[in-house]
Amino acid sequence: MTAPQIETLTPETATLSLSLDMDLYPRDVLYAAAYVFIDRAYVLLDQIVPRFIVHFRGKDTLNEAALRALAGEFENELLAQALRHRVVNANQRIIEAITSLAIAGAAGPSELDPISEGAERDSALIDMRDPGDDGFLNDPLGVAVPWEPTKKET
Repeated sequence: MTAPQIETLTPETATLSLSLDMDLYPRDVLYAAAYVFIDRAYVLLDQIVPRFIVHFRGKDTLNEAALRALAGEFENELLAQALRHRVVNANQRIIEAITSLAIAGAAGPSELDPISEGAERDSALIDMRDPGDDGFLNDPLGVAVPWEPTKKET
């Protein structure tokens, strides 16, 4: 028995219980899928080896068709979260490298950076030690002039 199965469905109390194979869905996938549904239903996760049991109780009144639709949506969300889980696991090193580069770039140049050590500079870079080379301070078109009157003008 590998497919999710409806264990109980009670429209009078708007409750539904699903049974899932533990080998098919990792715990992180189950948590992520359950999180998506907490705005529509109260979700209780249980474990009876070798299955996970997911109990839903609708925050609104739900008929049998709505409960079955909720079960189908949850199964679809489980598949989507399982795919996300696989993609993250397959690309973990790339994600970590990009994140490290982004954080290092946001921190600014390091002491070991060849530009800060006086190595040959690229002409497109601004020399931070030369106050006359601040290209962003030059405003030949007057774009940076405030359009509102200052206190001195009023």
